[in-house]
Amino acid sequence: MLQTVRRSSASYPGLATVYGSDLHFDDLPFELMCEIFDYLSLRDIKNAATVCRRWNAIIFSEVYIHRFQLQLNLDQSLPQLKQMVQLLEASDREYYSVVLRANLGTPLTESRLCVVKLMIRLLAHCAESLYFNMADFRIESCVSERLLRGRKLQIIDTRAKYIPLGMGLKESMLRAICEYAVDLVDLVIAEMNIVNPRALEPLCSLRRLKLLLISDYYPYVKPPAPPIDLPNLENLSLIKVTDESCHYFRVDNLKRFFIHSTGTDAPRTMDFITQNITGISRLCLHFTARSIQAEVIFGWLDRFPHLLALELAGVALPMDVLRNLSPTNRLQKLIFVSCHLEAILLDEFTVKLSRLRMLCFDGCSLFHKQSGFHPIHYDDIEQLRQALPRCQIMLDYE
Repeated sequence: MLQTVRRSSASYPGLATVYGSDLHFDDLPFELMCEIFDYLSLRDIKNAATVCRRWNAIIFSEVYIHRFQLQLNLDQSLPQLKQMVQLLEASDREYYSVVLRANLGTPLTESRLCVVKLMIRLLAHCAESLYFNMADFRIESCVSERLLRGRKLQIIDTRAKYIPLGMGLKESMLRAICEYAVDLVDLVIAEMNIVNPRALEPLCSLRRLKLLLISDYYPYVKPPAPPIDLPNLENLSLIKVTDESCHYFRVDNLKRFFIHSTGTDAPRTMDFITQNITGISRLCLHFTARSIQAEVIFGWLDRFPHLLALELAGVALPMDVLRNLSPTNRLQKLIFVSCHLEAILLDEFTVKLSRLRMLCFDGCSLFHKQSGFHPIHYDDIEQLRQALPRCQIMLDYE
């Protein structure tokens, strides 16, 4: 590394004048640090990111991280595709991200699929995580930290340059992931846009999978085969999916389940969830229609005997919303996101939620008789603070 600094200093003769003879590594400008990091392998880059905050900020900055992105065009002739495969197989360069381009009207050929499989194989070798965006045909070997941080899982990075892909091509890519990355621990599949109920069956081969996020999956029938068994899965998130998607998984060791349902029938959704997913400690339910009354959901919570945290989004909360909640529940954390509340101090709060230690209203509105719904302010929760002195009450959840 010291030799690299000396070579870089020679390229920038002004540095010796500015900093003097006692040039310290941390005194180097951003651009020069990027050139120095270019000499490192991907593994060494990851290690360097843990040295200090400045190195971490440089390596994971929007400017530098794109140096590890490879863009490939699959709409080439067969000889060109074969030559591309040979070059990639012979190269020792490591990438964190691959963007593939394909014309929707071009048929899926073995040559094109060969390139896809090769990229998956190379990326899976670099990391235990894959971020697979079907909208802009992107594969990354590491899941963005913000996608793994609690509730923020529902945020999917949708690019403006949408490239529609044929269903066959997308399902072939998913099969390639399950074939060449069997040791995956984290898998994020964004913008799936598939209605085929059997499309997810290859996931059964990912026996080590602990985190799975799928968005835009719209099967409208129950699976014809037994549920997908993922014995080590701990975190399952289904975003913008139909209620039937709950039937596709059997997960005995699941700790957290998140669903953003496109349906408007809350009892039906809860019925589907409780058929296969009951042993969780954290449940996140996001709906798109505020006509759904939350008391229906609270009435189903007895089906989750180990539930400690509940996150509820996009529903209406009347005064008596807790009437169906059993007093024996073990809830310690309750989060309301983008909900409309009839009152801030709900009936039987202190009785039904005696174990509650954290209560959060994230982007919620409170009804006022004179002016209708308004965002909840700190003044609104003062009465709650007095009624629940042992509970931490927040307006934003991070």
